[in-house]
Amino acid sequence: MANNKIVWTEDQKHAINDRAQNILVSAAAGSGKTKILIERIVKMLTDDNALNIDNFLIATFTDAAATEMKERLLKRIREMVNDKTIDPDIRQHMQQQIYLIPSANISTFHAFCLSVIKKFYYVIDFDPNFRLLSDDTEQSIMKEQAYQNVINDYYANDFEEFARLSDNFTDEKDDTGLWDVIDKIYNFAVTNDETEKWLDGLVKPYEFNQTFSDSDFFQNSLMPVIRTKVSELQLDIQHGKQLCDADTLTEKYLDDSFTDATNWVKKMITALESNNYDTIRTQLNEYKIADKKRFKLPEDSDTTTLDQAVVIKGGLKGSVDELKAFFIKPEAGINDVLKDAQFLISKLVKVERSYMAEYTRLKINNHVIDFNDLEHLTVQILQQQVDGHNVAANFYQHKFREMMVDEYQDVNAMQEKIVQLLKIDHNNLFMVGDIKQSIYGFRQAAPYIFTGKYDEFQKDTNDDKLIQLSKNFRSSLDVVNFVNDVFKKIFDKRIGDIDYDDSSKLVHGKPYADGFDPKTLDTENEFNIITLDKSDDNKKNSNNDDDDRDKGKALIAATAQRIQQLMRSHYQVYDNDLGTNRDIRYSDIAILSRTSSYNTDLISLFTKNNIPVMVKRAENYFQTSELMVMISMLNIIDNPYQDVPLLAVLRSPIVHLNEEELAQIRLLDKDEGIYYENYYATILKYLQKSDADPDIKDKLENFLVKLNSYRDFANQNSLARLIWKIYQETGFLEYSAGMPGGKQRAANLHALYKYADSYESNNSKGLHQFLIFIQKLRKSNKDLTQPSSIEATDDTVKVMTIHGSKGLEFPIVILMDLKGKFNSKDYTAATLFDSKLGIGIKVLNNESRLVYSTAQRQMISDKRKLASLSENMRLLYVALTRAEQKLIMFGSTTDPEKIFDKWDTIEVGDNGVIDEGSRSNTNSFQDLIGMSTMSENDRKLEKDQTYINKNCHLKMKFISPADIEVEPMADSNSADSETVELSGLFKDSVNKILDFKYDYQKLVETTAYQSVSEIKDIFADPIAGEMGDYEPEAKQNTRYNLNSFARPQFLTTTKKITSAEIGSATHLVLQKIKLDKTPQQEDFDELIQDMVNNKQMTSELADKINTENLAGLYQDKLGQMIVDNAEHVSREYPVSILMPVQDLFKNDDLTGELKDKVTDKILVHGIIDGVIELPEGIIIFDYKTDHVTDQNKSELIAKYSGQLNLYAKAISAIKHKKVLHEYLYFLKITEAQDLLEK
Repeated sequence: MANNKIVWTEDQKHAINDRAQNILVSAAAGSGKTKILIERIVKMLTDDNALNIDNFLIATFTDAAATEMKERLLKRIREMVNDKTIDPDIRQHMQQQIYLIPSANISTFHAFCLSVIKKFYYVIDFDPNFRLLSDDTEQSIMKEQAYQNVINDYYANDFEEFARLSDNFTDEKDDTGLWDVIDKIYNFAVTNDETEKWLDGLVKPYEFNQTFSDSDFFQNSLMPVIRTKVSELQLDIQHGKQLCDADTLTEKYLDDSFTDATNWVKKMITALESNNYDTIRTQLNEYKIADKKRFKLPEDSDTTTLDQAVVIKGGLKGSVDELKAFFIKPEAGINDVLKDAQFLISKLVKVERSYMAEYTRLKINNHVIDFNDLEHLTVQILQQQVDGHNVAANFYQHKFREMMVDEYQDVNAMQEKIVQLLKIDHNNLFMVGDIKQSIYGFRQAAPYIFTGKYDEFQKDTNDDKLIQLSKNFRSSLDVVNFVNDVFKKIFDKRIGDIDYDDSSKLVHGKPYADGFDPKTLDTENEFNIITLDKSDDNKKNSNNDDDDRDKGKALIAATAQRIQQLMRSHYQVYDNDLGTNRDIRYSDIAILSRTSSYNTDLISLFTKNNIPVMVKRAENYFQTSELMVMISMLNIIDNPYQDVPLLAVLRSPIVHLNEEELAQIRLLDKDEGIYYENYYATILKYLQKSDADPDIKDKLENFLVKLNSYRDFANQNSLARLIWKIYQETGFLEYSAGMPGGKQRAANLHALYKYADSYESNNSKGLHQFLIFIQKLRKSNKDLTQPSSIEATDDTVKVMTIHGSKGLEFPIVILMDLKGKFNSKDYTAATLFDSKLGIGIKVLNNESRLVYSTAQRQMISDKRKLASLSENMRLLYVALTRAEQKLIMFGSTTDPEKIFDKWDTIEVGDNGVIDEGSRSNTNSFQDLIGMSTMSENDRKLEKDQTYINKNCHLKMKFISPADIEVEPMADSNSADSETVELSGLFKDSVNKILDFKYDYQKLVETTAYQSVSEIKDIFADPIAGEMGDYEPEAKQNTRYNLNSFARPQFLTTTKKITSAEIGSATHLVLQKIKLDKTPQQEDFDELIQDMVNNKQMTSELADKINTENLAGLYQDKLGQMIVDNAEHVSREYPVSILMPVQDLFKNDDLTGELKDKVTDKILVHGIIDGVIELPEGIIIFDYKTDHVTDQNKSELIAKYSGQLNLYAKAISAIKHKKVLHEYLYFLKITEAQDLLEK
């Protein structure tokens, strides 16, 4: 067994024992901060001046952390109570603490604030009868309602000015732009400790008297930034010139370039001395330097210095362009932009205050407060005086002898203000955190509060002390070395907010049991990059969403394969409790990613392959099929006259009608030609039909009885009771539980019941309002969290976001999708925000409709870009430091050489940190890891496609998708199988069963739904079906005889523009061409170019369309007929028809007696290229893009005749008219064939 006795380090002892000072503990990942907190509390409970646990305020950031803290403290106290060697008085005192712990202030900030409000509500005359608005979605709906109330009022009473405001912040796609801005301002304002002052200050940076040059913002805010940027640019130019002076080759090629740059930057510095906007702008626009000389490089020349200088030269233009972004127009023009900005922001603040007031009114009316209210009300209470005294503040200052704040790097300004109001003059503040793990900027966490104290406390005054905990007790030596190798090269004060020096880096300290050799463990870290194939053509024609999905599937498959390899090889994990190694379990593995976007596909693949998985907050609740059925059911109970949800329920296991039966019901209306009547009315008519199918009628009657009973029940009972009644009477809950993944499906349905109960308990009543609530969730792309059907203690692979993993640890950590790009919206959005700098906007000129970015916005953008990159670096730090034994990372690329080129061009400064330019241009974890551990100086080729890091145990391997193979794991719940030889009569019986031939096998292989395009294959040469098609892409949709699933794109090595794609594009052009005159070739060329410009097709596909042949159609008799009857032409005309099976099987599939027995019908659906409806009859035409020769022409006509005959039969039944002509038009030879022509 392991030795659990703790040996404290000197720094840990200081953190436990030091008193009478404000202490900031900078605790690196795995440094045991929770144990230290517990031990410090215990020491203070047992010192000579012993405290009680209710003398502590211990604040953390999650309920789980607070609960864990209480449990661990209670366990430690009980150990002491039961330890007979401890002084009896101390044991008695500790026994008392056991009774005090349940009511102790060990909680989140919000829970503490809630207790303050409940205790001291009266000092601010606040109504104590309130409920906490803890549901994010309910809060969002209330906020949106407040916004709608406000804008309705402004549109009614201040239309002109408000419309101008809305126009500036709303794009062409929808009108949510202004709402997004209002909501973001609210989020920044309420986490600021001086909300009103912050709002008042938003317009000040845009104010000026005569010119922008004279403004306070230009002189005192912008100019210091410009000077710094120019100074950095000057240093780059000097560096480049030094490289030229030091290397003959570099001088030959680039000396003129850097000489020009040197002369320009001198003039630029002189221009800065003028402090004049136009003078600086003019000099910026004068930037022009000589190009690199073009000489042939001498053989065997060393280009190392030249390559460095080329990179520097390339960065100069980018730096100048960044400066130009602050000076987009001459000063006269920018003055006008700023005047518009002043109006817009002043109006915006006015609307914001109206919104905040209306949101507050709605909360008061509904007796609710939100989490932000908790902090603001607490501050009000602590600051409020009663009879000249701060009653509440004095109470807590006297009560709390020690205040501990965990995760201090994540506090916001309001929370810090609460801490300071409680502290006053006492040196009783103990703060624990790690700036390297500050990852909650999106919640307005303020890491500058931690870094400010970190810098101040390093002075180590009598009042304040900084303690550094760097020793890592969690991770293996290989993990620690790898983490240090990465972050010593990418962290500094400017990017990352901390220098990764000796005081910040991890020090390996993981303890192992006596006698155990950790070198026997496999702790080598893995950096796997999947090489996704993407040819140039594929790049041009690819869909980004499809590419991302294919990449995700490849990553998931590779992850699953690696887990299977670990399990099947009995990989050895060190067990801290056992003090030795053991076989790996699924629960030893955690999969982390930046987002949860791949969770749905991951669950599907893992479940399919018997890999048990638990996803933390799987937010795809409404996408599950069982929920879609239940929401549809609730929709038709609310209003049955809704076709889509009604059909969803009818097709579901609740009613179990198939598509053919649904079609039979709809065809009751065929006399009307076009079906406008809703499906519910059609059902009622069908039940009155004397010759209705008895099985269908029976199902419908039973369903309507239930539906009507549910509608009556809903009017008199709660929503939760209604849902439970549906579960009980339909058996849908039990049915879902019996399906694959049934445990999760049942949990989802149970959760719907609970969500409904929770919704109604919040004073929201009624089925209709609940459905509106869900509709708004879907509309806003929000979702509810899927409940977990697996206990945390189960042996399952854990899947979570990196944010969700904070504070946790796992033997094996798999970091997935290293290539995922960082979110750039924080610094590229049209409207940007910052807690210090305020708001940066773009201004729309109402006359020219041109949009101008302001210097204020550019300044915020620069700051937010660095802040965003810093937080993403810290997010990577959190991810990597979760691992106890081994890190397995998966990235991807389409070009391995290209990523090496990028990683090899970095420069490492004298301080060991990669140059800021390279880091600033990084947008993925993959590049951060690659350039810090796999640059040319760091990597070594081990074998083909596999590299190792020279300094730490890291192996990088390129993996082809063709090498990814996932096979189902053995089900742990099933017994091992073995082969048993059968004999005698039993063997004969088994063989008889296995050899049985089903007479209706062809019907089993045929779906009840066929498209006309698919059915053409039935009429074609039977041998062609066996031999396959020349272009398999064209047959991917065939239902009739599809023998295999489509190969996933990530496993496909090539892609070209197929004939099927060309054919579809050609049909689209023919559908859109105008018929008000005879179309000419130039008309088709113009239309296609418009479609390319509007992204309706790619230019590569457009080039494949023969417009000369398209124009030829309209020189033909058929084309003229189409133009002459344009008002009677319908293009892309959809038709459906129920056909007897016998009419489709013209071969030997159904013969003799069997053919007479079969009465089944198949629903056939198709789209006719064109229909001309004349009084005397109908003409149909269909275009074909096949290659036609004299030899295959008759075969093609025979192939497509069956398809056109089906079209004719369907359109004739619908229109009740005779078909006069059936034209096949072959575009390649501009020739029409009338199939009805004798």
